[in-house]
Amino acid sequence: MKKPILYLLFLLSTNFLSAQGTLTFSPSVPSVTNGLVDFTFDLVGGGAGYDLLVEASFDNGTNWDVIPAADIAGQLSNVAPGNISFQWDAMASFTGQVTNDAVLRVTARHVCGTDFTFDYNGTQVTYGTVLIDYGGSVGEKCWMDRNLGAEPRPFDPVGTQTNTTTDLYGDLFQWGRGDDGHQVVDWTSSTTGDVTPTTTTLSTSDNPGHDYFIINNTHPNDWRLTQNNDLWQGEAGVNNPCPNGWHVPTNQELDAERQSWDINDATGAFDSDLRWPAAGARFDINGNLSSAKVGIHFDVWSSSAGTGNTALFLTMLSSSGANMVQTGRANGKSVRCIRTVE
Repeated sequence: MKKPILYLLFLLSTNFLSAQGTLTFSPSVPSVTNGLVDFTFDLVGGGAGYDLLVEASFDNGTNWDVIPAADIAGQLSNVAPGNISFQWDAMASFTGQVTNDAVLRVTARHVCGTDFTFDYNGTQVTYGTVLIDYGGSVGEKCWMDRNLGAEPRPFDPVGTQTNTTTDLYGDLFQWGRGDDGHQVVDWTSSTTGDVTPTTTTLSTSDNPGHDYFIINNTHPNDWRLTQNNDLWQGEAGVNNPCPNGWHVPTNQELDAERQSWDINDATGAFDSDLRWPAAGARFDINGNLSSAKVGIHFDVWSSSAGTGNTALFLTMLSSSGANMVQTGRANGKSVRCIRTVE
């Protein structure tokens, strides 16, 4: 049998490469001695811990075989970012396998339930993550434990806080717009919160190029002159405000979360694992914060377009509990990031 001649190919899938962590191999060709393959790489990512999956291909990357953990000397579960060294007993894994032209692939998956660090609004922030299994067609999901723009860790929403703790509120986005500053709300204000300036000039593109909140008091109440239903669609969606690999939840994902609460109201929302706060909303017609909602209701955008030029969101209605409804896209509402657990 030939000794393995292994060439490391940087072939992480886009989802795991950018969402969970990046791997920089050094050296590019591992050392191979009597079927023992020694290789090192630098794991760089925003997570506190990663699970590593090591695979080998013997047809130059067309088909992949998972390397058994028992054949690898080194930690594979809940690994902290840093320089990682492995030794793989290739002969034990694939006895009799023709191994020239073999390729290695390592996938790094952020461990949901550990902290995640990313850049938001020009600042590096650290949020917690929460794993929830909804079953059915939605399945397991990993959520950030707070709205985008909420105070980062070490602040912890569990304890003496309530759904009116302003540190939990976060920012209020217009549907489909990116993290361009328009969404920022200063909840430390002596009033109910200070918001960004407004403009009545509608955007002619997906990126307005400024941080003004665009008001529109005429149908269809959108910040964009020509509507685009394809904004915020998945991790690669245009203007996705979430970090790479995360996305604005779909209508189905948000509704599964709503149905998981013990009580379908604001109390049930805050008592849930995700601690939904009553951040309220910002009006599309004048850019003001809603005094009838801040500290009382919550509105959370989904990534799903609605009917009649609207978009879908989760709201708490005083008369009928929490529901998925639709409204004009120029309104400002909370965003909570989610990712699928692979």
